Amino acid sequence: MKNLLKKKDFAEAGALYFIATLFNKGIGFVTVPIFSRILTTSDYGTVTTFNSWVSMISVFISLALYNAVRNSFVRNSFVDMDDKERPHFLSTIITFTGLVFLTVMGVCVVATVFVPRNINTALIFMCIIQSFGYALINDYSYYLMMRYRYKFRAALMVLPGLISVVLSIFAILFILKDNLYLGRIVPTTAVYGIFAIVVLMAVYSKTKPELNLDYLKYGLKIALPLVLHSIALQILSQSDRVMITSLRNAAETGVYSLVYNLSMIATVITTSLDGIWVPWFTGKLKERKIREINVLAMDYVHLMTYAMVALILVGPEILKIFADQRYWEGMSIIPPIALANYMIFMYTMYVYIEHYYKKTVYITKNTLIAAGLNVILNFILIPKYGYVAAAYTTLASYFVAFILHSRYAKKIEPDIYPLKMFALPLLHVGGAIILYYPLLNFWTLRWGILFVYLIIVLIKERFRIGTLVPVLAEKCSFFKEK
Repeated sequence: MKNLLKKKDFAEAGALYFIATLFNKGIGFVTVPIFSRILTTSDYGTVTTFNSWVSMISVFISLALYNAVRNSFVRNSFVDMDDKERPHFLSTIITFTGLVFLTVMGVCVVATVFVPRNINTALIFMCIIQSFGYALINDYSYYLMMRYRYKFRAALMVLPGLISVVLSIFAILFILKDNLYLGRIVPTTAVYGIFAIVVLMAVYSKTKPELNLDYLKYGLKIALPLVLHSIALQILSQSDRVMITSLRNAAETGVYSLVYNLSMIATVITTSLDGIWVPWFTGKLKERKIREINVLAMDYVHLMTYAMVALILVGPEILKIFADQRYWEGMSIIPPIALANYMIFMYTMYVYIEHYYKKTVYITKNTLIAAGLNVILNFILIPKYGYVAAAYTTLASYFVAFILHSRYAKKIEPDIYPLKMFALPLLHVGGAIILYYPLLNFWTLRWGILFVYLIIVLIKERFRIGTLVPVLAEKCSFFKEK
Protein backbone atom coordinates (compact mmCIF):
# COMPACT_ATOMS: atom_id res chain seq x y z
CA MET A 1 0.00 0.00 0.00
CA LYS A 2 1.60 3.23 -1.13
CA ASN A 3 0.93 6.72 -0.01
CA LEU A 4 -2.01 5.70 2.14
CA LEU A 5 -2.05 9.15 3.64
CA LYS A 6 0.04 12.12 2.77
CA LYS A 7 2.15 13.69 5.48
CA LYS A 8 -0.02 16.79 5.49
CA ASP A 9 -2.96 14.57 6.50
CA PHE A 10 -1.31 13.39 9.72
CA ALA A 11 -2.54 16.21 11.90
CA GLU A 12 -5.94 16.23 10.19
CA ALA A 13 -6.44 12.51 10.88
CA GLY A 14 -5.44 12.86 14.49
CA ALA A 15 -7.63 15.91 14.96
CA LEU A 16 -10.67 14.27 13.37
CA TYR A 17 -10.31 11.11 15.46
CA PHE A 18 -9.95 13.19 18.57
CA ILE A 19 -12.85 15.54 17.83
CA ALA A 20 -15.21 12.76 16.71
CA THR A 21 -14.55 10.61 19.75
CA LEU A 22 -14.67 13.65 22.01
CA PHE A 23 -18.07 14.53 20.61
CA ASN A 24 -19.31 10.94 20.79
CA LYS A 25 -18.18 10.46 24.37
CA GLY A 26 -19.12 13.94 25.41
CA ILE A 27 -22.66 14.08 24.07
CA GLY A 28 -23.79 11.90 26.97
CA PHE A 29 -23.03 14.51 29.60
CA VAL A 30 -23.54 17.57 27.39
CA THR A 31 -27.20 16.57 27.15
CA VAL A 32 -27.46 15.88 30.89
CA PRO A 33 -28.88 19.37 31.64
CA ILE A 34 -31.65 18.68 29.13
CA PHE A 35 -32.64 15.13 30.05
CA SER A 36 -32.23 15.66 33.81
CA ARG A 37 -34.91 18.35 33.55
CA ILE A 38 -37.37 16.84 31.09
CA LEU A 39 -37.19 13.33 32.61
CA THR A 40 -38.03 12.34 36.17
CA THR A 41 -35.31 10.59 38.18
CA SER A 42 -37.29 7.37 37.74
CA ASP A 43 -37.55 7.80 33.94
CA TYR A 44 -33.84 8.68 33.76
CA GLY A 45 -33.04 5.55 35.74
CA THR A 46 -35.24 3.40 33.49
CA VAL A 47 -33.48 4.70 30.37
CA THR A 48 -30.10 4.08 31.95
CA THR A 49 -31.06 0.53 32.94
CA PHE A 50 -32.28 -0.11 29.38
CA ASN A 51 -28.97 1.17 27.99
CA SER A 52 -27.09 -1.12 30.38
CA TRP A 53 -29.00 -4.11 29.02
CA VAL A 54 -28.23 -2.95 25.46
CA SER A 55 -24.52 -2.85 26.27
CA MET A 56 -24.60 -6.37 27.70
CA ILE A 57 -26.77 -7.95 25.00
CA SER A 58 -24.68 -6.40 22.21
CA VAL A 59 -21.80 -8.57 23.43
CA PHE A 60 -23.82 -11.73 22.79
CA ILE A 61 -24.83 -10.54 19.32
CA SER A 62 -21.37 -9.33 18.29
CA LEU A 63 -19.53 -12.24 19.99
CA ALA A 64 -16.63 -9.77 20.37
CA LEU A 65 -15.77 -10.24 16.67
CA TYR A 66 -14.62 -6.61 16.48
CA ASN A 67 -11.43 -7.89 18.14
CA ALA A 68 -10.90 -10.19 15.16
CA VAL A 69 -11.43 -7.27 12.79
CA ARG A 70 -8.74 -5.31 14.60
CA ASN A 71 -6.35 -8.29 14.78
CA SER A 72 -6.67 -8.96 11.06
CA PHE A 73 -4.43 -5.92 10.57
CA VAL A 74 -1.68 -7.28 12.85
CA ARG A 75 1.00 -9.14 10.95
CA ASN A 76 1.71 -11.64 13.68
CA SER A 77 -1.90 -12.85 13.69
CA PHE A 78 -2.88 -16.47 13.25
CA VAL A 79 -3.32 -15.60 9.58
CA ASP A 80 -1.66 -12.83 7.62
CA MET A 81 -4.22 -10.97 5.54
CA ASP A 82 -3.54 -8.49 2.79
CA ASP A 83 -5.72 -5.53 1.80
CA LYS A 84 -7.58 -7.57 -0.81
CA GLU A 85 -8.64 -10.20 1.72
CA ARG A 86 -9.78 -7.92 4.55
CA PRO A 87 -13.04 -6.67 2.89
CA HIS A 88 -14.08 -10.30 2.39
CA PHE A 89 -13.19 -11.08 5.97
CA LEU A 90 -15.27 -8.12 7.14
CA SER A 91 -18.19 -9.27 5.00
CA THR A 92 -18.06 -12.68 6.70
CA ILE A 93 -18.05 -11.08 10.15
CA ILE A 94 -20.97 -8.77 9.32
CA THR A 95 -23.00 -11.59 7.75
CA PHE A 96 -22.43 -13.87 10.72
CA THR A 97 -23.42 -11.09 13.14
CA GLY A 98 -26.64 -10.65 11.17
CA LEU A 99 -27.39 -14.37 11.46
CA VAL A 100 -26.81 -14.25 15.22
CA PHE A 101 -29.18 -11.27 15.46
CA LEU A 102 -31.91 -13.10 13.53
CA THR A 103 -31.45 -16.15 15.74
CA VAL A 104 -31.76 -14.11 18.94
CA MET A 105 -34.86 -12.35 17.59
CA GLY A 106 -36.41 -15.68 16.65
CA VAL A 107 -35.78 -17.13 20.10
CA CYS A 108 -37.29 -14.05 21.73
CA VAL A 109 -40.40 -14.22 19.51
CA VAL A 110 -40.98 -17.80 20.63
CA ALA A 111 -40.14 -16.93 24.25
CA THR A 112 -42.76 -14.15 24.39
CA VAL A 113 -45.40 -16.86 24.77
CA PHE A 114 -43.95 -17.74 28.17
CA VAL A 115 -43.04 -14.21 29.34
CA PRO A 116 -45.10 -12.86 32.27
CA ARG A 117 -47.53 -10.13 31.25
CA ASN A 118 -45.89 -7.56 33.52
CA ILE A 119 -42.75 -7.61 31.35
CA ASN A 120 -42.72 -5.17 28.41
CA THR A 121 -41.83 -7.36 25.42
CA ALA A 122 -41.60 -4.31 23.14
CA LEU A 123 -38.66 -3.07 25.24
CA ILE A 124 -36.98 -6.45 24.83
CA PHE A 125 -37.22 -6.30 21.02
CA MET A 126 -36.04 -2.68 20.94
CA CYS A 127 -33.13 -3.67 23.15
CA ILE A 128 -32.11 -6.43 20.70
CA ILE A 129 -32.44 -4.15 17.65
CA GLN A 130 -30.37 -1.42 19.27
CA SER A 131 -27.78 -4.01 20.34
CA PHE A 132 -27.51 -5.21 16.73
CA GLY A 133 -26.92 -1.65 15.56
CA TYR A 134 -24.20 -1.18 18.17
CA ALA A 135 -22.54 -4.45 17.14
CA LEU A 136 -22.42 -3.62 13.40
CA ILE A 137 -21.23 -0.06 13.99
CA ASN A 138 -18.53 -1.35 16.34
CA ASP A 139 -17.29 -3.95 13.84
CA TYR A 140 -17.14 -1.46 10.99
CA SER A 141 -15.66 1.27 13.17
CA TYR A 142 -12.69 -0.95 14.08
CA TYR A 143 -12.19 -1.72 10.40
CA LEU A 144 -12.19 1.96 9.50
CA MET A 145 -9.90 2.77 12.43
CA MET A 146 -7.23 0.31 11.36
CA ARG A 147 -7.45 1.46 7.74
CA TYR A 148 -7.45 5.11 8.80
CA ARG A 149 -10.65 5.89 6.93
CA TYR A 150 -10.96 8.67 9.42
CA LYS A 151 -13.61 10.85 7.77
CA PHE A 152 -16.13 8.03 7.37
CA ARG A 153 -15.37 6.73 10.86
CA ALA A 154 -15.86 10.19 12.34
CA ALA A 155 -19.29 10.44 10.72
CA LEU A 156 -20.20 6.94 11.90
CA MET A 157 -19.21 7.84 15.45
CA VAL A 158 -20.98 11.19 15.61
CA LEU A 159 -24.21 10.97 13.63
CA PRO A 160 -26.14 8.16 15.44
CA GLY A 161 -25.74 9.78 18.85
CA LEU A 162 -26.47 13.29 17.60
CA ILE A 163 -29.56 12.34 15.62
CA SER A 164 -30.97 10.18 18.41
CA VAL A 165 -30.59 13.03 20.94
CA VAL A 166 -32.44 15.51 18.70
CA LEU A 167 -35.26 13.07 17.95
CA SER A 168 -35.50 12.03 21.61
CA ILE A 169 -35.95 15.60 22.83
CA PHE A 170 -38.70 16.16 20.26
CA ALA A 171 -40.43 12.88 21.18
CA ILE A 172 -40.33 13.57 24.93
CA LEU A 173 -41.64 17.12 24.62
CA PHE A 174 -44.32 16.62 21.96
CA ILE A 175 -45.21 12.96 21.35
CA LEU A 176 -44.64 10.58 24.29
CA LYS A 177 -45.56 12.81 27.20
CA ASP A 178 -47.23 9.98 29.15
CA ASN A 179 -44.27 7.60 28.86
CA LEU A 180 -41.25 9.85 28.96
CA TYR A 181 -38.69 7.05 29.05
CA LEU A 182 -40.03 5.75 25.73
CA GLY A 183 -39.33 9.16 24.22
CA ARG A 184 -35.63 8.47 24.76
CA ILE A 185 -35.63 4.76 23.89
CA VAL A 186 -37.80 4.57 20.74
CA PRO A 187 -35.99 7.22 18.63
CA THR A 188 -32.58 5.84 19.64
CA THR A 189 -33.60 2.33 18.63
CA ALA A 190 -34.87 3.58 15.27
CA VAL A 191 -31.66 5.52 14.58
CA TYR A 192 -29.36 2.61 15.36
CA GLY A 193 -31.55 0.29 13.32
CA ILE A 194 -31.19 2.62 10.32
CA PHE A 195 -27.42 2.91 10.79
CA ALA A 196 -27.20 -0.87 10.94
CA ILE A 197 -28.67 -0.87 7.44
CA VAL A 198 -26.16 1.84 6.40
CA VAL A 199 -23.27 -0.35 7.58
CA LEU A 200 -24.66 -3.36 5.72
CA MET A 201 -24.93 -1.31 2.53
CA ALA A 202 -21.39 0.08 2.95
CA VAL A 203 -19.86 -3.36 3.48
CA TYR A 204 -21.83 -5.15 0.79
CA SER A 205 -21.16 -2.43 -1.77
CA LYS A 206 -17.50 -3.54 -1.76
CA THR A 207 -18.16 -7.25 -1.69
CA LYS A 208 -21.18 -9.53 -1.73
CA PRO A 209 -22.53 -11.06 1.50
CA GLU A 210 -20.13 -13.86 2.38
CA LEU A 211 -19.81 -16.56 5.00
CA ASN A 212 -16.31 -17.91 4.42
CA LEU A 213 -15.81 -20.71 6.94
CA ASP A 214 -12.02 -20.26 7.05
CA TYR A 215 -12.41 -16.55 7.83
CA LEU A 216 -15.13 -17.32 10.37
CA LYS A 217 -12.96 -19.93 12.07
CA TYR A 218 -10.11 -17.44 12.28
CA GLY A 219 -12.39 -14.72 13.64
CA LEU A 220 -13.99 -16.95 16.25
CA LYS A 221 -10.59 -18.29 17.30
CA ILE A 222 -9.62 -14.76 18.28
CA ALA A 223 -12.99 -13.49 19.45
CA LEU A 224 -14.56 -16.35 21.43
CA PRO A 225 -11.98 -16.32 24.23
CA LEU A 226 -12.77 -12.61 24.56
CA VAL A 227 -16.56 -13.04 24.68
CA LEU A 228 -16.42 -13.88 28.35
CA HIS A 229 -14.07 -10.92 28.83
CA SER A 230 -16.51 -8.63 27.04
CA ILE A 231 -19.42 -10.00 29.06
CA ALA A 232 -17.43 -9.59 32.27
CA LEU A 233 -16.46 -6.06 31.23
CA GLN A 234 -20.10 -5.16 30.65
CA ILE A 235 -21.11 -6.71 33.96
CA LEU A 236 -18.34 -4.74 35.64
CA SER A 237 -19.42 -1.45 34.08
CA GLN A 238 -23.20 -1.89 33.80
CA SER A 239 -24.43 -4.29 36.50
CA ASP A 240 -24.47 -1.57 39.15
CA ARG A 241 -27.30 0.28 37.35
CA VAL A 242 -29.31 -2.89 36.81
CA MET A 243 -28.85 -3.99 40.44
CA ILE A 244 -29.70 -0.58 41.91
CA THR A 245 -32.95 -0.63 39.91
CA SER A 246 -33.84 -4.18 41.00
CA LEU A 247 -32.63 -3.96 44.62
CA ARG A 248 -33.67 -0.34 45.34
CA ASN A 249 -35.52 1.71 42.70
CA ALA A 250 -35.11 3.41 39.31
CA ALA A 251 -34.95 6.87 40.92
CA GLU A 252 -31.70 5.97 42.73
CA THR A 253 -30.37 4.55 39.46
CA GLY A 254 -31.12 7.90 37.87
CA VAL A 255 -29.08 9.82 40.46
CA TYR A 256 -26.20 7.34 40.33
CA SER A 257 -26.10 7.22 36.53
CA LEU A 258 -26.12 10.96 36.14
CA VAL A 259 -23.20 11.42 38.53
CA TYR A 260 -21.38 8.55 36.81
CA ASN A 261 -21.84 10.20 33.41
CA LEU A 262 -20.58 13.53 34.67
CA SER A 263 -17.58 11.86 36.31
CA MET A 264 -16.56 10.54 32.91
CA ILE A 265 -15.79 14.08 31.71
CA ALA A 266 -12.14 13.64 32.63
CA THR A 267 -11.87 10.40 30.67
CA VAL A 268 -13.37 11.84 27.50
CA ILE A 269 -10.08 13.45 26.44
CA THR A 270 -8.03 10.30 26.91
CA THR A 271 -10.58 7.90 25.44
CA SER A 272 -10.81 10.23 22.48
CA LEU A 273 -7.16 9.51 21.85
CA ASP A 274 -7.62 5.73 21.76
CA GLY A 275 -8.38 5.75 18.05
CA ILE A 276 -4.84 7.01 17.48
CA TRP A 277 -3.16 5.44 20.51
CA VAL A 278 -4.05 1.80 19.74
CA PRO A 279 -2.57 1.57 16.23
CA TRP A 280 0.38 3.75 17.28
CA PHE A 281 1.08 1.53 20.29
CA THR A 282 0.71 -1.61 18.15
CA GLY A 283 3.18 -0.32 15.59
CA LYS A 284 5.76 0.79 18.18
CA LEU A 285 5.55 -2.46 20.13
CA LYS A 286 6.03 -4.41 16.91
CA GLU A 287 9.20 -2.37 16.31
CA ARG A 288 10.26 -2.95 19.97
CA LYS A 289 10.49 0.78 20.67
CA ILE A 290 9.72 0.38 24.37
CA ARG A 291 11.36 3.60 25.49
CA GLU A 292 9.36 5.65 22.99
CA ILE A 293 6.15 4.03 24.22
CA ASN A 294 6.96 4.81 27.86
CA VAL A 295 7.86 8.43 27.17
CA LEU A 296 4.60 9.18 25.39
CA ALA A 297 2.61 7.05 27.86
CA MET A 298 3.86 9.28 30.67
CA ASP A 299 2.43 12.30 28.88
CA TYR A 300 -0.80 10.35 28.45
CA VAL A 301 -0.99 9.57 32.18
CA HIS A 302 -0.22 13.17 33.15
CA LEU A 303 -2.98 14.47 30.89
CA MET A 304 -5.49 12.13 32.51
CA THR A 305 -4.29 13.02 36.00
CA TYR A 306 -4.67 16.77 35.55
CA ALA A 307 -8.14 16.32 34.08
CA MET A 308 -9.17 14.06 36.98
CA VAL A 309 -7.89 16.47 39.64
CA ALA A 310 -9.82 19.29 37.98
CA LEU A 311 -12.98 17.19 37.81
CA ILE A 312 -12.88 16.29 41.50
CA LEU A 313 -12.26 19.83 42.73
CA VAL A 314 -15.02 21.42 40.63
CA GLY A 315 -17.32 18.38 40.61
CA PRO A 316 -20.04 19.85 42.88
CA GLU A 317 -20.43 22.92 40.71
CA ILE A 318 -20.48 20.83 37.53
CA LEU A 319 -23.29 18.75 39.02
CA LYS A 320 -25.25 21.87 40.00
CA ILE A 321 -24.86 23.37 36.54
CA PHE A 322 -25.59 20.25 34.53
CA ALA A 323 -28.31 18.63 36.61
CA ASP A 324 -31.62 19.47 38.19
CA GLN A 325 -31.66 19.89 42.00
CA ARG A 326 -33.22 16.44 42.34
CA TYR A 327 -29.82 14.93 41.49
CA TRP A 328 -27.64 17.03 43.80
CA GLU A 329 -27.70 14.42 46.55
CA GLY A 330 -25.31 12.40 44.38
CA MET A 331 -22.54 14.91 45.10
CA SER A 332 -21.13 12.60 47.78
CA ILE A 333 -20.13 9.90 45.30
CA ILE A 334 -18.18 12.08 42.85
CA PRO A 335 -14.72 11.18 44.32
CA PRO A 336 -15.10 7.35 44.28
CA ILE A 337 -16.66 7.37 40.82
CA ALA A 338 -13.97 9.69 39.46
CA LEU A 339 -11.23 7.52 40.93
CA ALA A 340 -12.91 4.42 39.48
CA ASN A 341 -12.71 6.01 36.02
CA TYR A 342 -9.03 6.71 36.63
CA MET A 343 -8.53 3.02 37.43
CA ILE A 344 -10.25 2.11 34.16
CA PHE A 345 -7.79 4.28 32.29
CA MET A 346 -4.79 2.72 34.05
CA TYR A 347 -5.72 -0.93 33.69
CA THR A 348 -6.75 -0.49 30.04
CA MET A 349 -3.17 0.48 29.20
CA TYR A 350 -2.02 -2.93 30.39
CA VAL A 351 -4.90 -4.70 28.63
CA TYR A 352 -3.55 -3.38 25.31
CA ILE A 353 -0.35 -5.33 26.01
CA GLU A 354 -2.35 -8.49 26.70
CA HIS A 355 -4.33 -7.93 23.49
CA TYR A 356 -1.16 -7.54 21.43
CA TYR A 357 0.18 -10.89 22.58
CA LYS A 358 -3.30 -12.47 22.30
CA LYS A 359 -3.39 -13.51 25.94
CA THR A 360 -7.16 -13.65 25.74
CA VAL A 361 -7.58 -16.31 28.42
CA TYR A 362 -5.83 -14.17 31.00
CA ILE A 363 -7.69 -11.02 29.93
CA THR A 364 -10.94 -12.89 30.48
CA LYS A 365 -9.90 -14.43 33.79
CA ASN A 366 -8.76 -11.15 35.29
CA THR A 367 -11.86 -9.27 34.20
CA LEU A 368 -14.19 -12.07 35.37
CA ILE A 369 -12.66 -11.92 38.85
CA ALA A 370 -13.23 -8.17 39.04
CA ALA A 371 -16.78 -8.47 37.66
CA GLY A 372 -17.66 -11.29 40.06
CA LEU A 373 -16.39 -9.22 42.98
CA ASN A 374 -18.49 -6.28 41.81
CA VAL A 375 -21.72 -8.32 41.64
CA ILE A 376 -21.14 -9.95 45.03
CA LEU A 377 -20.38 -6.66 46.78
CA ASN A 378 -23.34 -4.97 45.08
CA PHE A 379 -25.69 -7.77 46.13
CA ILE A 380 -24.54 -7.49 49.75
CA LEU A 381 -24.29 -3.71 50.12
CA ILE A 382 -26.79 -2.06 47.73
CA PRO A 383 -29.95 -3.20 49.60
CA LYS A 384 -28.69 -1.42 52.75
CA TYR A 385 -26.67 1.52 51.45
CA GLY A 386 -28.12 2.10 47.97
CA TYR A 387 -26.23 3.82 45.19
CA VAL A 388 -23.50 5.06 47.58
CA ALA A 389 -22.44 1.45 48.07
CA ALA A 390 -22.43 0.92 44.29
CA ALA A 391 -19.95 3.78 43.89
CA TYR A 392 -17.45 2.25 46.29
CA THR A 393 -17.91 -1.33 45.06
CA THR A 394 -17.24 -0.06 41.53
CA LEU A 395 -14.03 1.59 42.72
CA ALA A 396 -12.91 -1.55 44.57
CA SER A 397 -13.62 -3.75 41.54
CA TYR A 398 -11.71 -1.57 39.10
CA PHE A 399 -8.78 -1.38 41.52
CA VAL A 400 -8.69 -5.19 41.58
CA ALA A 401 -8.85 -5.20 37.76
CA PHE A 402 -5.86 -2.85 37.65
CA ILE A 403 -3.83 -5.05 40.02
CA LEU A 404 -4.60 -8.24 38.08
CA HIS A 405 -4.04 -6.87 34.56
CA SER A 406 -0.89 -4.92 35.42
CA ARG A 407 0.58 -7.93 37.26
CA TYR A 408 0.13 -10.24 34.27
CA ALA A 409 1.14 -7.66 31.65
CA LYS A 410 4.40 -7.06 33.52
CA LYS A 411 5.19 -10.76 33.15
CA ILE A 412 4.87 -10.41 29.37
CA GLU A 413 6.59 -7.04 28.98
CA PRO A 414 8.46 -6.11 32.19
CA ASP A 415 9.81 -2.84 30.76
CA ILE A 416 6.56 -1.29 29.50
CA TYR A 417 4.69 1.06 31.84
CA PRO A 418 6.72 0.71 35.05
CA LEU A 419 4.29 0.87 37.96
CA LYS A 420 6.17 3.80 39.48
CA MET A 421 4.92 5.98 36.62
CA PHE A 422 1.50 5.91 38.33
CA ALA A 423 2.76 6.67 41.85
CA LEU A 424 2.97 10.47 41.69
CA PRO A 425 -0.18 10.85 39.55
CA LEU A 426 -2.15 8.80 42.11
CA LEU A 427 -0.88 11.10 44.86
CA HIS A 428 -2.23 14.08 42.87
CA VAL A 429 -5.67 12.45 42.56
CA GLY A 430 -5.61 11.28 46.18
CA GLY A 431 -4.78 14.80 47.34
CA ALA A 432 -7.76 16.18 45.45
CA ILE A 433 -10.04 13.60 47.10
CA ILE A 434 -8.68 14.44 50.57
CA LEU A 435 -9.52 18.11 49.97
CA TYR A 436 -12.95 17.37 48.50
CA TYR A 437 -15.08 16.50 51.53
CA PRO A 438 -13.77 19.12 54.05
CA LEU A 439 -14.09 21.83 51.38
CA LEU A 440 -17.36 20.60 49.86
CA ASN A 441 -19.23 23.72 50.94
CA PHE A 442 -16.31 26.11 50.28
CA TRP A 443 -16.20 26.34 46.53
CA THR A 444 -13.93 29.41 46.47
CA LEU A 445 -11.16 27.53 48.29
CA ARG A 446 -11.49 24.50 46.00
CA TRP A 447 -11.43 26.61 42.87
CA GLY A 448 -8.54 28.69 44.19
CA ILE A 449 -6.47 25.58 44.88
CA LEU A 450 -7.31 24.23 41.43
CA PHE A 451 -6.33 27.52 39.79
CA VAL A 452 -2.89 27.49 41.42
CA TYR A 453 -2.48 23.79 40.58
CA LEU A 454 -3.29 24.28 36.90
CA ILE A 455 -0.97 27.29 36.62
CA ILE A 456 1.89 25.14 37.94
CA VAL A 457 0.92 22.35 35.52
CA LEU A 458 0.75 24.76 32.59
CA ILE A 459 4.22 26.11 33.31
CA LYS A 460 5.69 22.67 33.83
CA GLU A 461 3.99 20.72 31.05
CA ARG A 462 3.14 23.31 28.38
CA PHE A 463 5.27 21.63 25.74
CA ARG A 464 4.67 17.94 26.49
CA ILE A 465 0.92 17.66 27.00
CA GLY A 466 0.05 20.13 24.27
CA THR A 467 1.80 18.07 21.63
CA LEU A 468 0.45 14.64 22.58
CA VAL A 469 -2.17 14.38 19.82
CA PRO A 470 0.01 15.63 16.91
CA VAL A 471 2.91 13.43 18.07
CA LEU A 472 0.70 10.37 17.99
CA ALA A 473 -0.65 11.29 14.59
CA GLU A 474 2.73 12.04 13.05
CA LYS A 475 4.51 9.02 14.49
CA CYS A 476 1.80 6.47 13.82
CA SER A 477 3.33 3.74 11.66
CA PHE A 478 0.05 3.14 9.86
CA PHE A 479 0.24 6.57 8.31
CA LYS A 480 3.60 5.86 6.73
CA GLU A 481 4.24 4.27 3.38
CA LYS A 482 4.22 0.50 3.46
